[in-house]
Amino acid sequence: MSKKKNKNMYKNLVFITQVGLSIIAPILLGVYLGDLLDKKLNKDMIFKLIFILIGAGAGFLNLFKLIDKK
Repeated sequence: MSKKKNKNMYKNLVFITQVGLSIIAPILLGVYLGDLLDKKLNKDMIFKLIFILIGAGAGFLNLFKLIDKK
């Protein structure tokens, strides 16, 4: 393989990793914060669900921003 091909392959690998992390990180943060609030306020799972949805929205917004950059 040529150096240019390797560089392209690594660039694509980094981009795919960045996409995955930018989607999953807000969702996991939403799970954590929602669980924290649910325990503090003695609720079942309402805040966890709300924050998971907010995290998913933020994750997809990050995805659109990344794709727009590239």
